[in-house]
Amino acid sequence: RYGGFARAVGLRAMTTPHGLGYVKMVIMVDEDVDPFNLPQVMWALSSKVNPAGDLVQLPNMSVLELDPGSSPAGITDKLIIDATTPVAPDNRGHYSQPVVDLPETKAWAEKLTAMLAARQ
Repeated sequence: RYGGFARAVGLRAMTTPHGLGYVKMVIMVDEDVDPFNLPQVMWALSSKVNPAGDLVQLPNMSVLELDPGSSPAGITDKLIIDATTPVAPDNRGHYSQPVVDLPETKAWAEKLTAMLAARQ
């Protein structure tokens, strides 16, 4: 798991055929929380959610037109709640290769500098 994984899964759940028309709220929980056990889900919500960063609001999403909460009919906001244990963002800078100039770079720089000087 990496930082932002729960949000990505929540967005994916919202874009399934059932999520597009029926689902307005998705609560993401860790593996140790049984999503069918309401007390465990409420515990995860009360202990792991920081409202400043763990709520993702998706405005103007489609929903069934019969939904009484939609205004106008068929359009509503949806919500993803990340109730997972926080994970640090995945910074991949330390995995990259250092940038090294090619051997011919110096020769090309000298040649271009000479061409520019001759032009002036």
